[in-house]
Order: sequence, then structure tokens, then C-alpha cells
Amino acid sequence: MMILPDRREVVLGGLLTIGWISCGSSPCRAQMDTPTGCYIPNDQRQYFVDRISTVHSFSNGSEQIEPRSGNANLDRALAQSLGMLSRTFDVLPGFAYYRDDDRPNARALSEPLLQRTDGTVLFGLGLLRMLLQRPQNPDASVVAVCAHEYGHIVSYKNGMISQLDPTRTNPFRAEQFADYVAGFFAGVRKRRNPTFPAVAFATTQRSFGGSTRGSHGTGVERGEAVERGFLDAYQRQLSPDQGIQAGFAWTMARA
Repeated sequence: MMILPDRREVVLGGLLTIGWISCGSSPCRAQMDTPTGCYIPNDQRQYFVDRISTVHSFSNGSEQIEPRSGNANLDRALAQSLGMLSRTFDVLPGFAYYRDDDRPNARALSEPLLQRTDGTVLFGLGLLRMLLQRPQNPDASVVAVCAHEYGHIVSYKNGMISQLDPTRTNPFRAEQFADYVAGFFAGVRKRRNPTFPAVAFATTQRSFGGSTRGSHGTGVERGEAVERGFLDAYQRQLSPDQGIQAGFAWTMARA
């Protein structure tokens, strides 16, 4: 298990100088970097709904997730992580796998597909297979992607999306906020469990960035957002509510 560098290494940029895990020959980077980011435009909603399997919600982490990884222990751990995400950020989205075919991706839908839920997180089966093939911390990479999508759900629920991306055509700040939330969650987990491989969150998000800015930002920008969220949770020990506000302010200042 990979351990996060100590405080001195982090401050010096350890999270950003660790070599990131590449996506290999997969087209994941291009597919994650869509003009609308992780959003699902209204005119494409039905396309994704038709490709969804069973939708669940995870409020406490004891719920059984749809087995898709082929690893029962990983499926149980993911359900627990989704429950922790819900409790940490006070959101309860529906969660479903969907058929993403040759376009590995994960998406966040502001519209709930279950009653009494806050939107929906869709995780592509192709993306799941791709992440599980990574040589280091594949389970943490899956949770990192989920945490990013939960970050979008946070911005939907509290209305921040209207300022992060008022026209829904320039999602850079919204994506940076979601990466910040992912990093913050990694910091929360690291405080509770010193051996938690939080560095996998930075390497995962950075691997989906490019050398030039797209909808999600460059790899360096994505790593910076994750690192900022991590430090606010792990070193500054902000509460989740404080972290959401701090992340919003930091993201809105991003050019």
C-alpha cells in the first residue's frame, strides 16, 4: 500500500511530483475532457438513462453494491466509501454503473433517479475495468473518481454550480471544485487512517488531465486542486462545511 509523503514532502509538492499512473492506450483522457465536463446535458440524458443498470443509494455504507468488479471485498469497500462520502458531505446521490462501451467515463447528473436523493452518479463499466488494471492502488483510484463525481453533487445541492459554471459551457471551475472535494475526502480518510493511500487521489485525477487545459484542466491543475483539498482537510483540519466553502472560494479565484 502506498503511503502519503510526510508533511515536508507535501508542502514541497510531493503530491504533484510523484509520477502519475498513465491511462495506457485507453482513450480515457479524451473522453473525460468533454466540452461540458462531467455534466450530462439535458438532450443526452435519456441516452445515459437507457444504459444504466440498477440504481442504489449509500447512506451508511452497509448497503450491498451491485457486484461488478469481480472482487467481493472491493465491492464491499466501495459501498463503505460511498456511504462515507455521503455522510462527510451531507449528500445522498443515487449510484449506478452504466455501459460506457469504448468511451471510459464517469458522470454526475443533477436530476435524481431515486426518490429522496441528491442527483445521480454514473460510473462507466469500461472505466471501472480500466482502473482495476492499474498496478498500484486500483481500489483507491475507483474511490477517487467517485469522490470527484460526489463533488459535483455537492455543487448541485448547494447551488454553487450556478457560480462555478453559470452558462454550463465553461466547466473548468466546476471540475476544479470537484477535484478539490476529492482531495478533501482523501485528507479526511488519511486523518482517520494513517495508512490510507491518499496519494492515489492525486495520481488518478492528474492522469486524466492533459498538457493543455481542457474542461477539467491540465494534469498539473488537477493535481493542484486535489492537493489543496487534501491539505485543507489533513493539515488545516477544516470541517467538511468549512472545506466546501474554502474550496469554493479557492476555485472561484482560479483563472
